[in-house]
Amino acid sequence: MDNNVSSMKSLVAYEKIRDMILTGVKLPGTRLVLSDLETELGIGRGPIREALMRLDRSGLVKNIPYKGAVVASPPSRKEIAIIFDMRVDLESQLAVEAMHNISPEKIAELEELHSRMASVDADFYTLDRQFHKTIYEASNLPHLCSIVYKLIESVETFLNLYRQEITDCHKFSFEHGQILAAIKAKDEEQVRSVLQSNIRSGLEVVERSFSRLIRKPV
Repeated sequence: MDNNVSSMKSLVAYEKIRDMILTGVKLPGTRLVLSDLETELGIGRGPIREALMRLDRSGLVKNIPYKGAVVASPPSRKEIAIIFDMRVDLESQLAVEAMHNISPEKIAELEELHSRMASVDADFYTLDRQFHKTIYEASNLPHLCSIVYKLIESVETFLNLYRQEITDCHKFSFEHGQILAAIKAKDEEQVRSVLQSNIRSGLEVVERSFSRLIRKPV
């Protein structure tokens, strides 16, 4: 099977299983049996396996020995808000540290990523993640970077990652331009301000995604 076709099928499976979990169709503790999902989704086992691995990384699914993939309890809206508050503090500190260390080569890499984002590349979310990762790794604080990536993974499930509204893409692209300009100017206060604003924009998208889902009380 063509890799692009397989990736698209895996994405479709991921989104469908994710939405079944978030809307309560698949309750916490439910086993996710490959043969059942294959029938329900009309998608082959390969893409479904990939989707389940991604859901496991995000925390919505847990792979339990001798039991297989099981639906986990998703974070509540309150937990998500707290996670974003933690991200604001950690990521802004990493960006400030990176500002003092970042090389001209990495600046050029950020400029290229931002240029592709500005053209609303089809893989917008991947570019977004790579932009932030490039900055944070320049901080030379790998353990804190690992914590940040885990926090991001714990909430990315609630974003319609590959189908963001065009207005969101333009807004995030503009904010990334501000982040890049602040880093190049070595303006610590501005780096903190624009990065925190960008992260809170992400929370707005999560809240909007949440409002479209009918969930059982938490």
